[in-house]
Amino acid sequence: MAAGQPSPPPAAAPVVVAPAPPKCPEDGEGGACVWGKVEGFDGGSVQLRGLHVALVGVTAPARKDLCASKAAKEEFDCARPARKRMAEMVAKGVACEIVDAASGFLWGRCRNSDGDLGRQLIQAGLARAAKDGPYADAQKQAVQGKKGLWAADMILPRDWEAARRKAEDED
Repeated sequence: MAAGQPSPPPAAAPVVVAPAPPKCPEDGEGGACVWGKVEGFDGGSVQLRGLHVALVGVTAPARKDLCASKAAKEEFDCARPARKRMAEMVAKGVACEIVDAASGFLWGRCRNSDGDLGRQLIQAGLARAAKDGPYADAQKQAVQGKKGLWAADMILPRDWEAARRKAEDED
């Protein structure tokens, strides 16, 4: 550019629209639904608006479950990856349809702007599909893809290893 000439205006940055936090549908089937910012969570449940909602069909590792990596040869908290992913998934809020209240627990199907939290956790190999639950296909994909806890170099707690063998036998 020649001296004294004004520089061209900077290019406008593209506008990125973040997906809106999920809300409960207004045309619900009459079931209870709660939505909003998550106050607390673990690998298989969320707390919002003072309610603790366990994800139906999901079995997440407990903090006491220890896994190991054959390569690293050291144990770690199996629940840590699920908690980390859950933190990312619930950051912008969730909507939970309460499907059951049993044994002092609320059970629900929760979703974020990307979809069903349970399915996302199980497909990533961070949780296990509960027996007779809706996510058997998601677990099968995770096991076959050797994702997360189903990775080839993982040494799982005994009950998780039994679940891996069962999923592989169903092929």
